[in-house]
Amino acid sequence: MKHIISNFVDPEDAKSFITFFENNDLLCSDPRDFHKERNLHYKDITDKKIKTLLIYYAHKNKFFIDHYFKTKTDLWNDMRLCRWKVGHSMPLHMDRQPELNDTMDFSSLIYLNDNYSGGELRFIENKKEVNYKMESLSCIIFPSDEGMHGVKEIKKGERYTIPSWYKKN
Repeated sequence: MKHIISNFVDPEDAKSFITFFENNDLLCSDPRDFHKERNLHYKDITDKKIKTLLIYYAHKNKFFIDHYFKTKTDLWNDMRLCRWKVGHSMPLHMDRQPELNDTMDFSSLIYLNDNYSGGELRFIENKKEVNYKMESLSCIIFPSDEGMHGVKEIKKGERYTIPSWYKKN
């Protein structure tokens, strides 16, 4: 079961995240090549305001996850900012993959903008592909082990998101 929360992010905060990424993309890193240029990890962010905002939105996510899924959670790993450029995509996958030590219970994607083409979030639901063109400032939360999902290719512009994962405590 997925839940979409509209107006999850303050527009000024979204602007701050995007501007920070654009001015600091040299800090991008990831051990996986296909994420290397698109992930700005919390540990690499030096700006206190951006770090504080990420923590704020992690707590806000936790509140909604706990409410909608009737549980208590903690952040599974540190937050990150993510920029998807033209040509970027992600194949269908499950977030929770215990064989890879991925033991999160809930996934979240916060959308900072929607002025791009392509990049729809796709899920397999009842053996059919369902695409979501998420609105700017919205958030989607869902169980990490429920349903294959991926990202369609970005055709124009750049897609900015904040992915995060949570575990039951």
